[in-house]
Amino acid sequence: MAYGSVHVPAGCTFKIGDTVGGLATMGVLKGDSNIEITYDLVEVLGSQAEEVLSYAKNMRAVATCELYQLYLTNIQKVLDGLATVTTVDGSKVEDYDQTASSGDWAYNEFILCTYQNADGTVLQIDAQGYPDVSGSVDGALAHDTDYFVVKDAEGRWGIIVIDSATVTTEAQDLTISYDYTPAESKTLKMGSPSASITAKIVEFSKTIDGAVFRARLWSAKNEAGLTVAFPDSNADEPASMPISLSGRLDSSKSDGEQLIEIYDEIGLTV
Repeated sequence: MAYGSVHVPAGCTFKIGDTVGGLATMGVLKGDSNIEITYDLVEVLGSQAEEVLSYAKNMRAVATCELYQLYLTNIQKVLDGLATVTTVDGSKVEDYDQTASSGDWAYNEFILCTYQNADGTVLQIDAQGYPDVSGSVDGALAHDTDYFVVKDAEGRWGIIVIDSATVTTEAQDLTISYDYTPAESKTLKMGSPSASITAKIVEFSKTIDGAVFRARLWSAKNEAGLTVAFPDSNADEPASMPISLSGRLDSSKSDGEQLIEIYDEIGLTV
């Protein structure tokens, strides 16, 4: 029987991963999404047909959404264990200069590098091992002193600039120089007589004026396959893919907390 349904509002961010810290953003969702929680209700009756005990078993949750951005690496995350993605590198781009304009960056905040290496390795300039960074006011910044090269939760490289003796102001443009090798092509393959799909943490989240709504399934799998709809070339909307993820109990969590966590500062569930 259905216990309840959680409406996931439009504009939510959809993430998936093996750990909370490693959740990767999947892309733009089409319209609203939904999480339905179900269980089997068991009633134990006495000799006079009176209810002696009532309890629930086989509790589960199903999250449904529709994804617009059909990146092969994201599809592979949904089908981890069933699908693989291989990448063919393109031509190396040398000495690319990326500008973080004054007002668009701040101390101790992650600045994403626009382009990444297809193989996920750290960005660098020539053989230096890291990007060059310079400020329009302060000139060349020192690696591991004025700025640090780091990854975000999705495995993308960028930098964090700190308020050091050299970096005198945020009111300046930064130039980040690096080489990168993009992908020429990506190929997704799947098909096996027997394969085990990997359970993932699934998160829907939304922030409004600093207030957060978040719903997490702790152990979810795609059990319904995938359908990719390719619209007519003259259609108004791009291709999309409906996704249905079935959440089961995660025995590594405490009893009573093994299926789902819903956190709400916005008041969407009140």
